[in-house]
Amino acid sequence: MIVTLDFETCSEADLKKVGAWAYSEHPSTEVICACWAIDDGPIQSYAMGDLRALARLRDLARMDGVLWEAHNVAFEYSIWHNVCVSQMDLPEIPLADWRDSMAVACYYALPAALDKLSRVLRLDGKDPAGGRLISKYSKLHLKTAQRVIPAEDVEAFARYCAKDVELERKCSEMLGALPEAEEEVFLHDFEVAVKGLRLDLGGIDTARNIVERRSEDLAEEFRALTGYNPGQRDRVLEWFAEQGLVLENLQAETIEDLLEEDEKEGTLEANVRRALRVRMEHSKASTKKLDAMARQRGKDGRARFQTRYHGAVTGRNTGAGFQPLNLNRGFEDVEPEQLVRDVMTGDPKWLDCLYGDAMDAIGKASRHWIMPDEDHRIIAGDFTSIEAVVLACLAGEEWKIEAFANQEPIYERTADKIYQLPLGTVTKKTHPNERQDGKTCELAFGYQGALGAWRKFDSSDRHSDEAVVQFCQAWRREHPSVVQFWHALEDAALNAVWKNKETNYLDIGFEPVDGWLTMILPDGKRLWYWQPQVRMTMPQWHKPEEKEECASGECDCMPRPQLTYHAQKEGRWRRVYTYGGKLTENAVQATSRQILKPCELALKRAGYPVVLSVYDEIVCEVPNGFGSIEEYSEIVAETVASLDWMRGWPVRMDTPWEGGRYRK
Repeated sequence: MIVTLDFETCSEADLKKVGAWAYSEHPSTEVICACWAIDDGPIQSYAMGDLRALARLRDLARMDGVLWEAHNVAFEYSIWHNVCVSQMDLPEIPLADWRDSMAVACYYALPAALDKLSRVLRLDGKDPAGGRLISKYSKLHLKTAQRVIPAEDVEAFARYCAKDVELERKCSEMLGALPEAEEEVFLHDFEVAVKGLRLDLGGIDTARNIVERRSEDLAEEFRALTGYNPGQRDRVLEWFAEQGLVLENLQAETIEDLLEEDEKEGTLEANVRRALRVRMEHSKASTKKLDAMARQRGKDGRARFQTRYHGAVTGRNTGAGFQPLNLNRGFEDVEPEQLVRDVMTGDPKWLDCLYGDAMDAIGKASRHWIMPDEDHRIIAGDFTSIEAVVLACLAGEEWKIEAFANQEPIYERTADKIYQLPLGTVTKKTHPNERQDGKTCELAFGYQGALGAWRKFDSSDRHSDEAVVQFCQAWRREHPSVVQFWHALEDAALNAVWKNKETNYLDIGFEPVDGWLTMILPDGKRLWYWQPQVRMTMPQWHKPEEKEECASGECDCMPRPQLTYHAQKEGRWRRVYTYGGKLTENAVQATSRQILKPCELALKRAGYPVVLSVYDEIVCEVPNGFGSIEEYSEIVAETVASLDWMRGWPVRMDTPWEGGRYRK
């Protein structure tokens, strides 16, 4: 039996800012109405004070064998747990009994939002009256919100809620349930999200105060220099123009480039140079990340639902809330506890003395505000160069597979090759610049990237465009199997769409299925590309706005077949194109995820509760006295070895670490 459930609520908390859990814990939060349907039965509803309807819902929640499905289950679960149970005397629903139609939509790479999803599936969209009702009665933090809901608008809320249940049920019927293996992963991710991450609010507040103090000091200095506040964009641009410096914008990257150029040429006046630096430092003195951490924190100190299951087409989780997947790395040579102690002095000048820049120290400390419960510790480890290993194995790049199997330093080996040096010449100590170039090659060129990709990873300007192009050509010469993999995957995908049949290259297959093109991974899992089409378009290197020969028509660029499909990109559901390098990236990242998730599940079963996974890293929170980094490593190694489809790939994990603060 499946119950499709939806709530409409009101609260003084701002849901978008604080997240579902903190919203549901706010004392002002209450249920306006609830609607539900059992399987394909009629939609039932509860509104404020309807004791009979509430009794029906209570009886249903006490039944065995019921699965409860919502669209974005984080919200319905939070409201049920923190409002319905405590305020309405409804029983708890076990985590294992919850399902999420939004998770299924994400699995199939469709829009997550119900309105967009229903329209893509050619269903009616959400009732537009709902937006008016929510703005008028639900968002009590708005000055225009009304706290008394007339009976006719309560009924309108119920109709809107019932329409959502109808749409959710239809979407669920069309998409079906997750495959069994994926349902296990979803439930695991749901459990991880519900457990949440404990945050050090005292440390976060101290860090915020430091940033605010520094921001005020910088603003005061900027006003003394220019007469304006740093945020007065147009006035500030005018001031710089009056000093003889015409700027297109005030972005940090633009200012950094100017200051770097001035270090070489020394053309800027001292007051202009200082104003630029102060403006740039002020823009970095932001408390946004820290504010988000503080807002998302629940009453027990843990921030829940900070990641989204299968948020990327590759199956990898994406960040939510305060975005824990993109926190800054700490200092390599400073222990987290030491940096935290220094931040807790609350003195930005002290941090300047120790770390050169207080704002840099605050940014580097951002991971350290994640900590375990009392009498617990964090054990975490990440896989060594997982994407590079998987790419080499999928493509059959034998020299590189052997290098990984022998645990050779891959950045150094790549540098040896692109500089045509004897193997073993480049080391971190003897040739640091060449090693860095080898690392940038690995990061930039694996997915068919070239000059533009290099510049994203290396902003040092140590090399001219011509030199970078030579690096790219050298890297490709040393990776013939990878280059072949790009082109072969693109051809296989195009042929699958053209000929409407299954195609494959090595361990990656493609097959059209019910309106999708699917990519079949080595373990059988599929990635889904909605409404694929082949269109004749100019190649991505045809850039008439940048290249004179393309603008004049003198280039040799010719239209070529390109695979297109619909995807959510830059906030819009639209047709996008792909190519061999991008398909390779999808295959590699998705396959890496298929290595990571079994290891998470194995650690959980062994008593290591997972609280976060970040691409190639698994973070567990365990009681003191339980487990060890050696056992953690053994569990991961045994799980990797048990994945028959990998056939002995040299996938390994770096030595895990343990401690009282999260770090990287």
